[in-house]
Amino acid sequence: MNNLFITAWIAAGGWVVAIISLVQGFLERKGAREEERLGKTLDYFDGGSQRRSIGISMIEGLWLNKPKYRDIIVPLISNQVVYLLLCTESKDAHNERNLVRMVMILMRIPDFKNKYHDRWGDVSNAIYAKFQGEEKGISMPGPTLQLWYSGLGNENPLEHE
Repeated sequence: MNNLFITAWIAAGGWVVAIISLVQGFLERKGAREEERLGKTLDYFDGGSQRRSIGISMIEGLWLNKPKYRDIIVPLISNQVVYLLLCTESKDAHNERNLVRMVMILMRIPDFKNKYHDRWGDVSNAIYAKFQGEEKGISMPGPTLQLWYSGLGNENPLEHE
């Protein structure tokens, strides 16, 4: 009886080790695929407005609800917002919609102002500069800029000086 018990115990231990190995391998492959997908998402931001739109869609659908990737997503989106507001010469409807979608993404980031203070400052300053009349970049109506400015947690509403 003891030999049978010991054999069963050893066999069960082998199964436990095999199951742990399978789960660990699965989790590692899943993480690698996820990181590869994130890399492909980021690649969409190096092209024109259509590629940017695909990247934004992927962030909205895949990455926004995964907090561990926000340290990558937030600086990317923030820089894109600043670029579209203050630098781009491509002033078309696609880029305008992309800009709106990216600001909405930033507004959905919990504690954006405190956790990503530098990026929050970059975006807030770009909105402020645009409101003050910066001509480069995509034009946005003053009320929209005011909504964004306050929606990002700025205490004072925008005013023309």
